[in-house]
Amino acid sequence: MERMLNDYLNKIDKHLRPMAASERSDIVREIRSQMLDMEHSGASPAQIVGRLGDPRELARAYLGQSISQARGFSWRGLGAVLAFYSLAGIGGMLVLPVTGICGIAFLISGILCPIAGIVKLGVYLTTGYDIAQIGFTLGSFTASPVAFFPIALVIGVVMLLLGRLCWTLTVSLVKLLGRGRRLLDAE
Repeated sequence: MERMLNDYLNKIDKHLRPMAASERSDIVREIRSQMLDMEHSGASPAQIVGRLGDPRELARAYLGQSISQARGFSWRGLGAVLAFYSLAGIGGMLVLPVTGICGIAFLISGILCPIAGIVKLGVYLTTGYDIAQIGFTLGSFTASPVAFFPIALVIGVVMLLLGRLCWTLTVSLVKLLGRGRRLLDAE
């Protein structure tokens, strides 16, 4: 096997250190087998490494799979979690939770805002009473119940769009984090 491929396998092994030695050797053996299959199919070492992607991402995918299949607490499992998040980096530890939470919050707000506009307008039209707790104020301007309804619709649409954007970003990040494993499985 070519030196480039052996270096790649060594990097994978290094990034999988938090796992048990037997698991780590099984994974390296599996990747080596995939490499040999690709090599016999005529792929060059550079093409093989290109198909497998960054060794850190591939190791992260295996660590994530190991964590999700683990049962109960173990110190080795804790090490795998820490390694997974260190490999996942800021995207996995900070950006992903923020985009997920913001996506859900914006989607819920996008639904509730027009409902608030309907409620305020309905109460005003039927009773003449203005619900002061529901409204829109910008500087010295305060929207009347009739003017608040279209404002609530616009704000609701903007919130829904922001929620969809955040949720799409969340899904894209999750797919990116698992890309290495899928690339290997596709071979």
